[in-house]
Parts: sequence; structure tokens; C-alpha cells
Amino acid sequence: MKINKVGSRGYMFTFYELKNTEFDCTTNVYLINGNNYIFICDTFLGPECMYKVEQFIKKYLKEKPIIVFNSHSDWDHIWGNCYFKDNIIIAHENCRKDIIRFGEYEFCKYREFKQGKVEIYPPNLVFKDRITFVDEGIEFFFSPGHTNNSASCIDVFDNIIFVGDNVESPKPYLNYNNLKQYENTLNEYLNIKPDTIIPGHGSIANTNLIKSNLEYIKKCANRS
Repeated sequence: MKINKVGSRGYMFTFYELKNTEFDCTTNVYLINGNNYIFICDTFLGPECMYKVEQFIKKYLKEKPIIVFNSHSDWDHIWGNCYFKDNIIIAHENCRKDIIRFGEYEFCKYREFKQGKVEIYPPNLVFKDRITFVDEGIEFFFSPGHTNNSASCIDVFDNIIFVGDNVESPKPYLNYNNLKQYENTLNEYLNIKPDTIIPGHGSIANTNLIKSNLEYIKKCANRS
């Protein structure tokens, strides 16, 4: 695991457990040290990973209530939810539905990658369009693209967006066939004009990666 400080209050935890596998990727968990809460974006492969994040919090940050956010329902982003059973776990309403519907199936399919004792635990607070923590400068908003349950987190204070799997290098993985909605989401990111993009996989990026992903989506739409 590698930890990078991002902006004035963000920490990106990069995990390598899936690097030397068929998926060949690093995976990011993003932490925002808010005024009254600590926000954790995605929970990766299970309790062992989230224990490492918690130990970092105990060692370096002031103790605060933790709020967890799931950017989408894919197994490699939600298996650590069970570590935070007593906490608020936020996601789009479609994300909760899809975790309930497909979570056990994906666990059976990919269980060799679990880190610790995993229990499929869906979000316990959902939203339809967006949910805002005004005093924290944090907003979660529906952003369909990689999936129809994808959502993003914007840190208004640092102008940073955690985008989950909606933006990837060199090109996004298409897992959802509504390319027009995907275009709209990427254009919304550009309209926000973020200084920094935190993707679910890969390196810290900027709007250039959004633009290149958008061109790829447009080309795919023209072929269909």
C-alpha cells in the first residue's frame, strides 16, 4: 500500500493486491479529513485493507466519526464495507440495489481476492440525485457512466473529484450501454473544472484524462 497526500486534506491509499493478476491494476481508496467527519471513498477488497486505513487514521488524524461512500457496486470497491457496519455508508440508490442483487454472485466468482473475512454489506443511506454535507464542503452526486449506479464525490474546498471507475487511463472500461449518459457525466466533470481527479484505478489525473475519455466514448457512440 502507498499513501499520497492530495490537496489540503485528502489522502489516496493505493493498493497493489490486483496488480499481478488478470486485472493488472492498482486500486485507490480516497480519504477526506473533513471538519467533523472523515470520509472514506470505496472500501476495496475487505477488512484487512480497511484495517490499514483505520490504523493510519488513529496514528495521524484526529478521531472523528467515519462516513463511507461507495462509488459503484463492483466487488473490488465494496468488500470492505463490512468493516464499517456501525457507520453510515452512502451510495446511489441503484448501487444498493445492485449490491443486494449481485453481491453474493460476485463474491463467489472472485472470492480468491478477498482480504479478510468478507461479508456483503450494502449501503445504509442512499440518494437519488445528490447529497451534500454543506459544513464539510463535500457532495456526492449521481454520475452514471461505468455503471448505471455510479456516483462521484467532490471536495469543494480542494476542488478534487473522486470519480470511481468513470475515468481511467488510457481509456474507460465500458460496462454500461447508455453512452449518452456517460458523455453527460464526463461533461459535468469538465463543467466543474476540478483541479485534480482521483480515479478508482491508476494515478492521480487532471481534466486532460477526462477529455481523452470523452473522445473515446464519443467514438464508441458513433460506431453503435
